[in-house]
Amino acid sequence: MMDYLDFDLEINPGSGRMYPVVARSPAGDARETMYFPFSELELENKLLTLENALLRSGGALRRVLSKELQAVQDFGRELFDALLLRKVGECYTMSLRDAALQGKGLRLKLRINTPQLAALPWEFLFDAGRAGYVCLSQNTPVVRYLEVLHPLRPLTVAPPLRILAMIASPSDQHPLNVELEKQRVETALDDLRAGGLVELIWLEGQTWRHLQRAMRHGPWHIFHFVGHGDYDPATEEGLIALADERGRTYCLHATQLGHLLANRDLRLVVLNACAGAKGSTRDLFSSTAATLVQRGLPAVLAMQYAITDRAAIECARTFYEALADGLPVDAAVVEARVAINLTVPNSVEWGTPVLYTRAPDGVLFRMEEVGVKTQRSEGAEERRSEGAEEQRSRGVEEQERAWAREVVRRREAFEPELVVIPAGEFLMGSDPERDKNVYEDEQPQHGLYLPAYAIGKTPVTNAQYAAFVAAAGYRVPRHWENGKPPQGKEQHPVVDVTWHDALAYCRWLAEMTGKAYMLPSEAEWEKAASWAEAQESGGAEVQGGKGAGKKRIWPWGDTPPTPEFCNFDNHVKDTTPVGAYSPRGNSAYGCVDMAGNVWEWTRSVFKAYPYDPADGREDLEAGDDVPRVLRGGAFYSNVNAARCAYRCRNNPDNHGDGYGFRVVMGASPFSLSLDSGASEL
Repeated sequence: MMDYLDFDLEINPGSGRMYPVVARSPAGDARETMYFPFSELELENKLLTLENALLRSGGALRRVLSKELQAVQDFGRELFDALLLRKVGECYTMSLRDAALQGKGLRLKLRINTPQLAALPWEFLFDAGRAGYVCLSQNTPVVRYLEVLHPLRPLTVAPPLRILAMIASPSDQHPLNVELEKQRVETALDDLRAGGLVELIWLEGQTWRHLQRAMRHGPWHIFHFVGHGDYDPATEEGLIALADERGRTYCLHATQLGHLLANRDLRLVVLNACAGAKGSTRDLFSSTAATLVQRGLPAVLAMQYAITDRAAIECARTFYEALADGLPVDAAVVEARVAINLTVPNSVEWGTPVLYTRAPDGVLFRMEEVGVKTQRSEGAEERRSEGAEEQRSRGVEEQERAWAREVVRRREAFEPELVVIPAGEFLMGSDPERDKNVYEDEQPQHGLYLPAYAIGKTPVTNAQYAAFVAAAGYRVPRHWENGKPPQGKEQHPVVDVTWHDALAYCRWLAEMTGKAYMLPSEAEWEKAASWAEAQESGGAEVQGGKGAGKKRIWPWGDTPPTPEFCNFDNHVKDTTPVGAYSPRGNSAYGCVDMAGNVWEWTRSVFKAYPYDPADGREDLEAGDDVPRVLRGGAFYSNVNAARCAYRCRNNPDNHGDGYGFRVVMGASPFSLSLDSGASEL
C-alpha cells in the first residue's frame, strides 16, 4: 500500500480575482497571490464546454484530442498554472521529488475557503510540465479536505465490509429502472462478494423512515445511494430525492440526511446521484457531500456531473475493490479514475467523482485478514490478547520514535548543517574553450534547471556517522576500533563507506528527523560546487535571463588549487577536518570541501550527457553492477580531478580510504533560520 506525504493547498478569500494561496508541504511553506485566470463570462463558457465534453465522452479513439477534450485540458492547465505559481509551484516540484525519494506519493489536500472557487471542478487540474492530469496519477491523489472538529480513528473491520444500498425512484421524477440499477451495482461488486470481502444489503423501501429503521440494524460501514440529487438555492443546501408514503418526491436535505446517517461505524457515503457535489457560491458547506462531512462523516464520494452507466459501474467496482485491499480512500478514488479512463476511452468522466474527506491520511478502515473472521467466538480471547500485545508493541515503537524526534529537536551533533541552493538554471559540464583539461564524458556543457534544495555544508563527519552506527546498530568502517572512529578524527569526513552505506545513513537520518534526507544527485552536487549567481565574482559569466550566472572550474573560481585552497595531491597524505580550508576553498554558496579531501558518492548512475533526471539515472534500484558517480576528488587526487565537473565512477559496493559523502535535503530546511537564500524560496 502506498504511503503519502501531504501537500496542503489553502485558498483564502480575496478581492476581485486575487486570492491568497498558502502551501504547507514537505518542502516547507510558501505564500503567493493567485490571479484567477477567468472572468465570470469566460468561466461560464469554460464550464459549459466541460459539460459538453462530458456529454460526448466515450466516442471513437482518435489520434489527437477532440476540440472539446482539448478545451478541458486547457481549462485544467490554466487552473494549475494559476494555483501552483512561483514559490508554491517550487514547493510542489520539490515535494514531488521528496516523496519519490522516500518511495511515497504526494496527496494534494485542497482546503478551499472561498465558496466561489470551492464550486469549481479542481479534479481537472492539468500539469503541462508532466503532461498529465494530476488526479489520474496514483502518486498524486486530489482530495477536498475539510477541517472538522470531530475526532477520527480508522475502524478495524473483519471482512466483509457491510454496504447498505438504497435506490429511490419517486414516481414524479424521471423514472429509474430499479432492477437494472440494482443489477449494475451487484455486477460491480460480484467478485468482492464472492470472495467474502463485501456484503451488500439492499434497503427495502424508499422513504426516510425505511432508512432510519435500517440504520438501527447495523453495523454499516458504507452507505451507497442511487437516485436523484439536486441543489436547493432557496435553502442553499444540497438534497437527495427520496419518496414519501404515496411514492412522490420527498426532498431530504443534506443536514437531515446527516442526522439519519449518524453512526459510529459508518465511514463512507457514496452518492451516485447528480449534483451530490454541487454547492452554493456563498457557502462552503452547502453541497450534500460537504454537509455530510461537516456533520461528522469521515468521507463522501459524490458526483459533480451526470455519469454514464458504464463509467458508474467501473467506478464502483474498482473503488470498492481498492478499499477492500486496504488502500486509503483517496488512493481508491484514483484507482477508480484510472479504471474509468481505460474502460471509457476518449472520455473525461473520470473527473466526475469528487472526494470530500476529513481523514488526515485517507485511511477509513483497517482490514483484518479474511481468515480471522472464522470461529470468531472461540478465538475472541486469543485475539484480544494478541491485540493487547500488538498495542503494547506499537506503544514502545511510538515511544522510541518520540525519543528520536526529541533528540533531533535538540539538534544533536549528528544532524548536518545545510546550505540552501535557490531554484534556477545552471550550466552543467565543461566548456573546452575555457577548460583545457576536460574529458569527453563532461561534454556537452548544457543548461539544466533545478528546483530549490539544501545540501550539506560539509561532508558527513566521523562523529555524525558514529551516531548512526550506535543508534541503528550498523556495521562500522573497517579501520575503526571498538566501534569508534580514530581518536582525534571525529571531525574528519567519514571514509571507507560504500554507496549502500551512504544511502543507509541518509535513510536513517530521514527516519530520525522526519525530513527527506538523501544523497545528492550529480547535478545537485555540481551546481552547489560550481555555480555562482550573476552578481558573484569568479569564472566566466554566462548571460541569459533567469539562469544568468557564472560557471566556475573549481569551487572558488578558475584559479588552479594550491595547498592553501584544498587537500589534494597528497600534500597532507590523509584526510583533514572538514572546514580546514574555509573560507578560501568554499564554493559561491558557502559549501566546504567540494574539492579534494574525499570523493563524495552521489545517487546518480553514470550516464552520458546531457543530464536528464527523468531518464533513470537517479534510480536507487539500478543494481550493484551499475556504476554510481563520485565527485570532488580526494586527498590523493591530482589537480584535474578536483575540478567541479570531473566525473569519477565506481560500483556501489566498492569502498576506499578516500570515499565519503554529503547529504541533500528537500524537506524542511527552509523553516530553519537560514540567512542566505531562504527568503528567495
